Amino acid sequence: MLTRLLRSCAFVAAALPLLAQAANVKDQPRSQFYFAIYPNFLAQYDPQSDRIVQKIPFENGMMWDVELLHDRKHFAVVTDQQRKIEIVDLEQGKVTEVHDFTKPDTIIRIRSMQEIPGGRQWYVRVDRVKKGLDRYTFDPPQTLLYDRIEKKVVRELKKLPEILSRGAHISPDGTKWLVNDQQGDLLVVDPTTQKQLAKIDLTTPLFTGMGRLNVGDTDLFDGRDPKHLRMLVTLSDRVQKNRSTWGYVDIDLEQNKLSKLVEWGVGPSGWGTYVARDSHFAVSGGGGGFGGGGFGGGSNRSRISLYDLTTGKKVRETFEELRPRQSLSGISPDGSKIYVGGAGSDFQIYDSATMQKIKTVNLEGEITGEIYVLEG
Repeated sequence: MLTRLLRSCAFVAAALPLLAQAANVKDQPRSQFYFAIYPNFLAQYDPQSDRIVQKIPFENGMMWDVELLHDRKHFAVVTDQQRKIEIVDLEQGKVTEVHDFTKPDTIIRIRSMQEIPGGRQWYVRVDRVKKGLDRYTFDPPQTLLYDRIEKKVVRELKKLPEILSRGAHISPDGTKWLVNDQQGDLLVVDPTTQKQLAKIDLTTPLFTGMGRLNVGDTDLFDGRDPKHLRMLVTLSDRVQKNRSTWGYVDIDLEQNKLSKLVEWGVGPSGWGTYVARDSHFAVSGGGGGFGGGGFGGGSNRSRISLYDLTTGKKVRETFEELRPRQSLSGISPDGSKIYVGGAGSDFQIYDSATMQKIKTVNLEGEITGEIYVLEG
């Protein structure tokens, strides 16, 4: 099953012809899905033929975490009972690096890994259990500053630098941190000094009556424009507190300011919105659950909705009764097919033009973690 629900819009890459044109980026027809499958390999899945075209095995057993690195050519995978990080090279189709965090007389469990701008160093969060003669002793968690080239720990920290603790992402050009502050603004942070270089104001209303901006964490330009971001947003209604609208914002990383806001109206609600890489559609899911109480007269039916991202309007909708813990997983790069996964080792595939199920594809194991859309 999917062990964690995809973050809202996390399935995406850069979307729409509108967005690609704005970023001056040529669409690529060979977009592929990449995801980890139990027990121990990374799969390349072709959404045109709906089959796995490559399997890359890990060297040290079952994976515990899978992260795409900023260059979009490598994955970092935690294996060996959370003691090692393997680097998978997509071009070579194999594991090319293994980083061992084992310590004598200590049980190490890698809980998270965060790449630092530049790609040479990582922050690695670990739990530690000391082995004594007749007992185990739990030491406080620790954050390691790790050098990937030298394969050694540079510094042991109690925790991440405070400025990075609220969620940090690498800028599209790969040189800085982008960090959300407590007020909701976006900070540009130097990765060496951890000093704030600039603040992008996202909280001051652009016009009277404007609601608060809630910015997602996915760049619709997919990092291919080093000077700009385009982010899906929701805006809270300042009068009807339980109502919100959606749209997108453009952020200028040269001028460090919000340069454009487009508001569409009432948007998707539920547990996932995924944007097609090479089309102008997004799909959203919601409803369903255990024991009834979903849409459609108290059944377990889940809503699947298709949106046109040139207007933000819903164009189609269907209600499907899915297996427990099964959910919307994404949309094909060309926007023609909708994928439902989880709670098993299969994809149920729907035609986005008719919202009718067209087939089921059985995989070789259960998917774990996120599904990424990359150039094959």
